[in-house]
Amino acid sequence: MSKTPLEQSICRALAYFDLADYPLTKEELYAYLWQPPAIGFLDFLLHLPAIGDEIMQSKYGYYFLPGRAELAEVRRRRLIFSEENLKIACQAAKKIRSVPFVRAVFVCNKVASEQANKDSDVDFLIITEKNRIWLARFFVTLVLSLFRLRRTDSHIEDRICLSFYLTADNLNLAPWRVNEDDVHFAYWLNQMYPVYDPDNYYALFLEANAWTRKYLPNIDSRYRTAFVNQVKDSRAGGLWKKAWEKMWQGAYGKVMENQAKGMQLAKMKMSGKDVERKGDKGVVIADNILKFHEKDTREEYRHKWLEKMIMLGI
Repeated sequence: MSKTPLEQSICRALAYFDLADYPLTKEELYAYLWQPPAIGFLDFLLHLPAIGDEIMQSKYGYYFLPGRAELAEVRRRRLIFSEENLKIACQAAKKIRSVPFVRAVFVCNKVASEQANKDSDVDFLIITEKNRIWLARFFVTLVLSLFRLRRTDSHIEDRICLSFYLTADNLNLAPWRVNEDDVHFAYWLNQMYPVYDPDNYYALFLEANAWTRKYLPNIDSRYRTAFVNQVKDSRAGGLWKKAWEKMWQGAYGKVMENQAKGMQLAKMKMSGKDVERKGDKGVVIADNILKFHEKDTREEYRHKWLEKMIMLGI
């Protein structure tokens, strides 16, 4: 029996999250429908009871593909680890909120999507002022290293992974898609928690990446800000930050930026990293984006997602 457009969209969403062993609430299922027909949330709820068990099943209020009832317990366990790691993220954000030219700190990857386990680290996406990305990265790395919060090769669990920086004038990540419909990237961009964001760069980030709405039109990520213990600027820290930024905003700041860039590139080369990875969208090193995802799994995710949909008859 052929599936309706809504049923196909439900299968696409559940198939993607099934790859991560992650069931969805009804609110999440509606928000994460992939290229759905136009339907409001209330109408969606009215349609849910009519969706057959051969398409999806539910337990404890979570929805998943048939035969995957164990995922409900998996998610309940992961939620505990994710909440604990989110507390660590807020602690780390407090340490770096006064670093000059840091504009916002978003939690991404497993902790943001509530998929953390006991061995997980905490991934940050950091927004910096334009033309000061290297200077901000230098001091962020220094501060978190001093407080033993930064992830290293030998210390991963509960540490901060500083894998992604963007400048405030370069928030659109569309150029770094691996496919036009980069399913993993689209969901990833809409599953972040802003833990430090005094100037509301989160809204600007979502607007800059509005291309994802072609595939995920029902997402309203604003609700995520309501459940995060967002870090605020302290009075003393704010004054400290403004003073250094004023000192480094002109020609002297440009000199400092170039020095910070040279030091960090030299360190990367000494560690054996290739800093000229042209065409690599997993690792990107530029003056407006620093992206260190050496194990970019997006192509693999998309391939497995398409395979699973074929199995589901879509």
